[in-house]
Amino acid sequence: MKRRFFHNRTAVATVAFVLLIGLVGVFAPVVSPHDPYETDILNKFARYSAEYPLGTDHLGRCVLSRLIYGIRPTLGLALLTMLGTIALGAVMGVLAGYFRGAVEEVIMRVVDVMLSFPSQIMVFAVVGLLGINVQNVIIANVFIKWAWYARMIRTGVMQYRDRNFVQFSRCVGMPERFILFRHLLPSITSDLAVLASLDVGWAIINISTLSFLGLGVQAPVPEWGAMLNEAKKVLTSNPVQMVAPGVAIVVLVCCFNLMGDALRDVLDPKEVER
Repeated sequence: MKRRFFHNRTAVATVAFVLLIGLVGVFAPVVSPHDPYETDILNKFARYSAEYPLGTDHLGRCVLSRLIYGIRPTLGLALLTMLGTIALGAVMGVLAGYFRGAVEEVIMRVVDVMLSFPSQIMVFAVVGLLGINVQNVIIANVFIKWAWYARMIRTGVMQYRDRNFVQFSRCVGMPERFILFRHLLPSITSDLAVLASLDVGWAIINISTLSFLGLGVQAPVPEWGAMLNEAKKVLTSNPVQMVAPGVAIVVLVCCFNLMGDALRDVLDPKEVER
């Protein structure tokens, strides 16, 4: 598997790029040229220069510095959302796929109800009900997205629940907990990795959209969606303000989508057999 990974240039490039972006976000105080909160109203809308590689915004703040610091909330909240959804979705999907019967019926009917509503509208409704803050944004995304994970993971579990190694564990009297955590979960780990990488892109877009609409991260915190929200106020006079955060979101989301496709090729059982 390691050899297939390093032979897949897309997988290597996308993983390396994501790790690089993550490191830049972690070491933002060292990498960024200026304080992202420092204002200089006399230097607003400065052009690109050596001192301000991406110019300044309407308050004279360095756009590049705010873009670098924005990696933390944008990528960090997306990863936190993904972990929450994959944890809840995995638990429900494994329970529905393994125990079947009444457990499966109850869980899958709830999943059907959750998936019958447009996800974005449901997120808006939950955030509007709970209030506008970052914690509620994460809760809303987890509450809506877990059903999609549960359905996908249930399908994967059903493929393994009747395999010989699972049947043998049942015959020798192994507890259900052992079968779930030692057999079924490791068997669907590759599927979870692909789903998680694809879902991070969705989470980035969703969190940035909520911040752009004023329902997520609030100013003056540097977050890419919030930066777009501030830039829209000067869209007619300085449209270039929307370029940096907009391109950053598109590039990172595309990178995660390519990563998901590449990991699917690397972890595909058919490719393993070949």
